[in-house]
This record gives sequence, C-alpha cells and structure tokens, in this order.
Amino acid sequence: MGHEPATHQIAWLRELQALSDNPAGKKLCIIAPPGAGKTTLMIGFVAYMIGRYPTDHLGLLSYSDQVGWARSRAVKELIANSKPYHITFPEIKPSKAKWGDTEFIIQRPDIGDPHPTLRAGGTQSAVVAYRLNGLLIDDPHDQKNSSTPHQREKCFKNYEDAIRTRITAKGWQVIIGTRWSDDDFIGRITKQKGWKVLHTTAIASNGKSYWPEAYPFTFLDTIRYESPALFAVQYMGDTTGGESGIIRHVEYYNETPEIIIAKGDLLIASSWDTAFKEKQANDFSVSYIGGMDKWGRVYLLDRIKGRWGLPGLLEQMAESHVKYGQSYIWIEDAASGTPAIQTLMESAPHIPTVPVSYVGGKTTRAHALAPYLHGGHVLFPKSASWVEDAVYNLTRFPYIPHDDDLDALFILVNELTKLRHPSYINERPQFRLRMR
Repeated sequence: MGHEPATHQIAWLRELQALSDNPAGKKLCIIAPPGAGKTTLMIGFVAYMIGRYPTDHLGLLSYSDQVGWARSRAVKELIANSKPYHITFPEIKPSKAKWGDTEFIIQRPDIGDPHPTLRAGGTQSAVVAYRLNGLLIDDPHDQKNSSTPHQREKCFKNYEDAIRTRITAKGWQVIIGTRWSDDDFIGRITKQKGWKVLHTTAIASNGKSYWPEAYPFTFLDTIRYESPALFAVQYMGDTTGGESGIIRHVEYYNETPEIIIAKGDLLIASSWDTAFKEKQANDFSVSYIGGMDKWGRVYLLDRIKGRWGLPGLLEQMAESHVKYGQSYIWIEDAASGTPAIQTLMESAPHIPTVPVSYVGGKTTRAHALAPYLHGGHVLFPKSASWVEDAVYNLTRFPYIPHDDDLDALFILVNELTKLRHPSYINERPQFRLRMR
C-alpha cells in the first residue's frame, strides 16, 4: 500500500479489484517472471480482502512453511502498523487471542468463531480448517519442490486432497507464480475449468522489456543468451524450452503403417524403455516399433505405452512380436532392470530380446535424436492416435514428468541405424571367377 504499481501490474490490479468486488467462486491465475513484484502486491491484496470481508477465513500458501509464514507476518505488519490501511479500514484491529505467523485473528463480532482470519503455510503442508472463504497461493513452487515429477505431484496432490476440499462453494482462489515445468502446479491448474489466466512475459510481444525500469531489455537479453532454457521457461513461461528446445518438431508420412509394411523391404525392430529401472516405479513402460528402408529412413509403425508388471510386459512383447515380427527387440539394461530382462529372455526364448546399455544423460540422448527427427529421417504416421501424445512428450523434454518416450525412441533409432539393410547384401553386384 502506498507504492506506485509498475505498468505490468496494472492489469493484475484490475482483475484483483474485479475479484474483490464480487469474489464468489472467482479463480484467477497470474503467470509472471521472477522478480516481477508478485509478493508485495499479493501481501497487500490479502490485507485488503481481510479489510473488506473481516468475518471470512483465508488461506495464504507459498512453496514452504517458512516462506508462507513470512508472507503472513508481512500481512500482520500492514494490519497493525500501516497508517494508510488504518485510514481505509479503521475497524480492522489485531486480536489479543491469536496473533501468530502461522495463523492470526482480527477483532470480529463473533468471538465464538474458532477459525483464524488467516492461516499460512507451504503448499506441501495440510491446511487444517473447516472452511476457507478465500485462498491465495503465492509461488507454489521453488527449485526444490519442482525438481522432480514426484515433488511436483506431491505439491499438487496436497492441494487437491487437503486444501481445495476446505474451500467453500463460493470461495475465491488466486494463484500467482513462475513456471518451472509442463506439469508444475500452474500447468495443472490452468488445464482445469473456470480459471482466468493472465500471462506476463519478460519480453512482450512488441519485443520490449515488460518492466524496463527494473529489467532493461539488455539485462533480459543477457539472461536469454547465457541461460536460454531457463529464460524460456521461467521468464517467458514457455515449457517447450522456446528457442532452446532440443526436439522442436517431427516429420510425418501420410500412409497408414499397414500400407508401409505392405510395400515391404523394411527391417523391423522395436525398443523398450521399461519401468523396472531404479527409481522409476511410477514411470511408464514404452515401446516404439519401427521399420528401416534401404535408404536408412525409419518409419515408426506403432507405440505401446502403459504400466504393467512383469507378466503383463511379457504379454505385450509377445503380442507385438506376433503382429510385427521384429528382427530385434532392444531393452535398455540398467542395474536393477537386469533381473527383469533376464526373466523375459528365459521365459520367452523365441522373442529376439537383446539388452542394450548406454553411457550419458538424457539430454545427450535428446541432442543425438534431434537431427534424425528434424531432418525427416524418422517419420511418424500422421493418422495414428498415439502420435499426438508421443510428439508432445518428445518436444517438451525436459519439462515433462516422464521421459520414457525419449528413451525408447532413442534406443530404436540408435540401434536400428547401426544395422545394414538386407538389400545391401541382396542387391550388391555379383562377381564370379571364370575358370580356364
């Protein structure tokens, strides 16, 4: 309160004002770069909503308990000591009954109301209250609780199970934060119905800085040059990685896989990235089936994706082999995956299973795979139902919860392109010695 808003904050203030005038059931999500002045504005907004609706019960969350409590402390400071606030809301005063950082109460007519005016905490903490008339989440993620799919899932599941269930039917919600990945908290929220989204990018559509006084264009451009992936996601909110995206697009073929197979002359193989590897119990098992023609082009014929135990996985491999008759079935071999592969090979010796192993990280695999996809050397069937999901997961790596598609396709392309097509033998010139 008392600070002149930056230009980019004016649109935020309009929406927050509209929500405060009629908050019933409103849902607002604001996406903004780091350092956009989100927190200062949101602290003022929470204090303002307490002033307008003093009998309500509100929740204030951030990425950790300590940060949530610090936000609460700042709201308390406004209520207790801000002269502009006292002039605007002269009746709002701290209660002697409870005035802590985790929760506090203002003086209110119903002294028997046991619920706090404001309860604060982290997005992975339970908000134990019978009801919330309003909820503000200021930065649901930081680097720590967004670093793995498990952490991101835990954060959102806690919201679904322990927080959203406390919001009344007419309760309002405001979420403001920076993007971290495709499946982060904001990414999941914005896929739900009823949310209004305001997206402020660091470099606006006119090519200028969104806040030139604080972040001149030259400063932002330096970040974009030095850390392009970070800039794309956190400063531009682009979870594809923007210009720094590794796999940016794929090429297609129009015929159905059946027609491509019927034309013949394909060396068909498949690859599997299984969920039996260490720390991947929640991942999918993914297989790509592809055929290489005599010019070295790989036509993807099918993709199999699911979660199975060992018997189910074996059944999927057997069915795939019957359908396509692969010459090779490559399975990535990792430390804890070895027993699973050995069981597969012993249980079904008729299936041409070949374990493969690699050195190097997943980003290296993506960079190795990208030229094949960008150059049209690996083609996807345009009409297949699985293609949209596959391309989505490939082009959004590494900002996705699972990288099974990347691993499985890398194995197929890497191993298949090492082979010589049978036509190399069948069509080579024949030379004979003439005996005298």
